[in-house]
Amino acid sequence: MNVSTIIKELEKADAEVYERLSPRRFALQRFLSFGKKVSLAALPLSLGSIFQNTYAQTTSNAVTIDSLNLVLALGYMQFQFYNNALTVTPNLIPAADKPVITTLRDQEQAHINILIKTITDLGGTPRTALVYANFDYTKVNANVTTNYATFLRTAVVLEDLSERAYKGQLVSLMGTPVLATAARIQTIEARHSAQLRLMVNKLQIATLKNLRPWVSIRRNDADGSDVQPITGNDSMIGPLNPVYDIDTGLLNRETKTTQAGIELVGIGGNVNLTAGPAAESFDEYLSTVAVKTAANLFIKTGFQLT
Repeated sequence: MNVSTIIKELEKADAEVYERLSPRRFALQRFLSFGKKVSLAALPLSLGSIFQNTYAQTTSNAVTIDSLNLVLALGYMQFQFYNNALTVTPNLIPAADKPVITTLRDQEQAHINILIKTITDLGGTPRTALVYANFDYTKVNANVTTNYATFLRTAVVLEDLSERAYKGQLVSLMGTPVLATAARIQTIEARHSAQLRLMVNKLQIATLKNLRPWVSIRRNDADGSDVQPITGNDSMIGPLNPVYDIDTGLLNRETKTTQAGIELVGIGGNVNLTAGPAAESFDEYLSTVAVKTAANLFIKTGFQLT
């Protein structure tokens, strides 16, 4: 089903939704003028959410519960990481940064509470809580509990993973009443990542002195230019490539310029638009399989996601 067909169906099915669509028709017409057929699942979240009212409850509770339990596991991973640093190794975090880390910890707990309640309300069983001992946070470096720079770099990876995981699950949650909640949490995770990246920049860690506030092409320490050829990921740890879904075909890296079947370079007459700015307008999602592979890097045997 392409976008034109979806809009026509909305006109028939739900006059209220169609009325809300009307002010956006100019933008939609421009989108359609590219001559591309785009599936509903590929549409930007802001557009796809318009269709909730008409196509509500198209996703089964079982699928929704599985999706929420997946991100719940990541919530435990992040909460335990921050909570351990604040309560077990409090001297690790500089006094000036403790309020930030405390806020991150508390917001992750809030996400956990929301997810548990939502799963329960849907008649599902929330994933069993994971404790600190169930995780292995040493993938960036074994000194994660004694070196603040390592702690921050690890936190960035965990937040990047969560943000991209939520984005991937939004498609599964399309047409459910929990879509808006998941979308809000996803934006919070992105802000967490941005905050931590700025804190990493402040430390001026070698090879990461010009880390951007979003997942991006790595930049040179000396002048901030993009490293060429494009290699590695923002953690600069090869085994963590699954968090950034770096594959041999580079199909889901931040350097791709095609979104929803549309080539971004040259849009609006800007023929000089480079791969970096075009690609970095979008955070790439992680599929369910990719999320589990990446998350299991940090989860000990016996507790891993299957």
